[in-house]
Amino acid sequence: MFTRLKRISTKNANEVCLSSIPKEQEPIGLLYFNLDGYSTYCKRYKEYWSWVEKRNEERYKSNISHYKNYDSKNMMHTFRLLLMAKEIGELGEINVKRTDRNYLLSIKNAAFEYDDLVLKATEIKDKLDLIYDKSNLREKPNLELINKLLVSIREKFYSI
Repeated sequence: MFTRLKRISTKNANEVCLSSIPKEQEPIGLLYFNLDGYSTYCKRYKEYWSWVEKRNEERYKSNISHYKNYDSKNMMHTFRLLLMAKEIGELGEINVKRTDRNYLLSIKNAAFEYDDLVLKATEIKDKLDLIYDKSNLREKPNLELINKLLVSIREKFYSI
């Protein structure tokens, strides 16, 4: 009754392959195909399995072990960057050596709930505009001074 169609698509195709039906044949159904939705699904599926293949297994196990279901190392770096941005706006300097190291490590060790961290990060981010509005930092960097400094550092480093 049905004849098997030979493969008319490639392995990675994301479209429905149809065969023609005689015009006089009675319709037995309606097919709706959300190509954009399916394409998005396929892309995300492929990206997920690519991530699984390439992920840092030790880091992944660490994230699973604390049962918080978020990347705690990434969250720690998010807070470090937000707090550094706040300090730059308030103090006009970059503090690489962190006085809040223990707090950052507690984030990395998943001592906090994800929703609480997102709320706190949002609060810090929302304050940044006000901090930078009050800051005495220049609107734009002095590129001439920066380039002279860069040349000077390179000359000293390479003993030119």
